[in-house]
Amino acid sequence: THPDLAGKLLLGRNVVSANSDISDVYGHGTGVAGAAAATTNNSVGVSGVGFNARILPVKITNDTSTGSAYYSDMAAGIVWAADNGADIANLSYQSVAGSSTVNSAAQYLNGKGGILFVAAGNTGANQTYVNYPSIIAVSATDSYDNRAGWSDYGDFIDVAAPGVSILTTVPGGGYG
Repeated sequence: THPDLAGKLLLGRNVVSANSDISDVYGHGTGVAGAAAATTNNSVGVSGVGFNARILPVKITNDTSTGSAYYSDMAAGIVWAADNGADIANLSYQSVAGSSTVNSAAQYLNGKGGILFVAAGNTGANQTYVNYPSIIAVSATDSYDNRAGWSDYGDFIDVAAPGVSILTTVPGGGYG
């Protein structure tokens, strides 16, 4: 029901509960969706970078306290997204870049013409994850285009993107 996302959502899937309940239990998905595809030129809130993008929401966690997810659920979500026409998939989770389970699902997505982007992580550490060619790992930059102090880094990083003070959509219809 968020005014900047309502017209952008396709029918999604909850791979954990095997149903269509895609409600955001932790709040991060709503923020990422807004940064990616919030409606543009509607005189409301924010604009996403993917002006014409649609969101195919895939819920991979029901953990309201931490938002954590199993690699197996991440992989199931990627496969479901690939089978349902996703061009781009995003996982904003620590250590996903080094998961062979997620890599296998990313290869499946790649085979269907899609791309998987994953977050570098938020510990500020030099990580030594495997640099899988099927996974695009993204670190965060600040407003001066320097690495954000909390963003993980290492040889597995493929690209960096703004990640500090990004105004985006939040659950309940607001912005933050």
